[in-house]
Amino acid sequence: MGLDIRVMTLEAKERSSFAHRAIAGLGLVGLGLAWAVLLAPCLLWLALSHLGRRLEPLVRRPA
Repeated sequence: MGLDIRVMTLEAKERSSFAHRAIAGLGLVGLGLAWAVLLAPCLLWLALSHLGRRLEPLVRRPA
């Protein structure tokens, strides 16, 4: 049982670096989409709630 250390060539390092960057980019895109899916309904609810509060005095006028 020994320690096996392999030295990567420059080409292998560049390929590995590109793959890591591509996967990290996809992860960030996925994270952005997840936030959008989570926040879009919340923003819609807040906007409709705010609009409802603003229109409520117009709908319920005292007779």
